[in-house]
Amino acid sequence: MIPKYEKIKQDLLAEIKNHKFTPGDKFYSEADIKRNYEVSSITAVKALNELTSAGYLYRVQGKGTYVSKSKVSQNVKFSDIELHSHEDETVKVLSVEEGNDPEILKELGLKPGASYYRFVRVRFFNDVPFLVHITHLPKKLVQTPIAADKSVYSSIYEKIRKDFNIDLFVMASVETNEIVFPDSADLLKLLNLSFREPAVKQVKYTYLPDRSVAEYIVSYKHWKYFKTKIEVDAE
Repeated sequence: MIPKYEKIKQDLLAEIKNHKFTPGDKFYSEADIKRNYEVSSITAVKALNELTSAGYLYRVQGKGTYVSKSKVSQNVKFSDIELHSHEDETVKVLSVEEGNDPEILKELGLKPGASYYRFVRVRFFNDVPFLVHITHLPKKLVQTPIAADKSVYSSIYEKIRKDFNIDLFVMASVETNEIVFPDSADLLKLLNLSFREPAVKQVKYTYLPDRSVAEYIVSYKHWKYFKTKIEVDAE
């Protein structure tokens, strides 16, 4: 037998998906649900909590419950649109060094006192710099001793595939993007940016099958080369 709160939750979810409510609209209150379904406060609150936890609703203290503006019930696909040909792209490895910054160790899920390798690379299109990668890898994914020829790290994924037979391209990852105004003189110089020009800061984590962090990378992309397409599937 389906619990009462689950039946109520499914009914309310159907109303949301059938567009009875517009994103941002005020939703039913606990009292509304108690009255409409003749149930206890516990049951009404549980149904609302389930929908809130799933992202369909959100609460504003002292004002009530509202329908979420996020498209949690739809498949949304984000994809970068490349504004140049890869055939005209080159990569320059600026540095490869061992590090032990506590903040980076934390991002990599490594213990205090451990170390990692930091790679700084710049991507060029027709000799114009457009993207700076600052990649941090746990030592287990870097073959030592470090190669004297830094150019072998121009494609870190290819190097890891060759050295460890691990394909990071197919691993789980999480990436966030935000617009920033870099204040680092070195970064501005690398991207040929003035202090008034923005860049897109991209932070990415890639995970191995055991969920350990394989890669923590912070990239800065010149604003002229950033374009994103968002596709939303119809319900």
